[in-house]
Amino acid sequence: MKNDEIFSLSLDIGEAIIKCGGEVHRAEDTIKRINQSYGNRCNVFAIPSLIIAQSGKNIQLRKIEYEDIDLSELERLNELSRRLCSKHNEEINVTRNKLYPKTLKLFCVCTATAAFCLFFKGTIIDALFSAAIGIVITYAPYKKISFPLFSANLIDSFVAGVFANIPTLFGITVQPDKIIVGTIMLLVPGLTVVNAMRDLMNGDLVAGLFELFNAIISALGIALGVAGSILIFTKI
Repeated sequence: MKNDEIFSLSLDIGEAIIKCGGEVHRAEDTIKRINQSYGNRCNVFAIPSLIIAQSGKNIQLRKIEYEDIDLSELERLNELSRRLCSKHNEEINVTRNKLYPKTLKLFCVCTATAAFCLFFKGTIIDALFSAAIGIVITYAPYKKISFPLFSANLIDSFVAGVFANIPTLFGITVQPDKIIVGTIMLLVPGLTVVNAMRDLMNGDLVAGLFELFNAIISALGIALGVAGSILIFTKI
């Protein structure tokens, strides 16, 4: 492969790493190592929404539109970058090639929400409602619309809060607060906070602060959504 092709391919991998939930430092290091393996001197600057790289007269920018956390895909990309650094560049495919079946996603959503509900001292009935609401906010029709992160979390948490309080209107004995807590754990930006701390400790202050602020905005959206649903049901 030519140097320009290697340079472009390294950016494809770096972009995919960030999209899959990898930290910015890992993406920058991957791009640099791949190019250095082929004798290309490369300068890279990345934040969670943008990558700028320069090698000789070749300058490329990559705008990162979304993030979909997938740790198995991240592992595959790491292995792919190692193969490239070892100059095994045959059959390189950056495009995501592993999609989880819908049944597995449903199982994971139900298990996670129910387990968190039980962890926070909910009952079995609370856990079942939490699992059902988790499915609703994961596969609701409005999920097809690409909302900004704040709006998406605001809507999801509001819907979760409303559905958690509905059983009480029918005389079913549940603990809405436990159901809400179990459900919104799907929305909590835990990995974003971890990546922010790692980037800050690696000296990537801009990227770390960007991700930290992103996590704060996500948490604010969740809090406002839940507060709105609770406010509605206190008036009923």
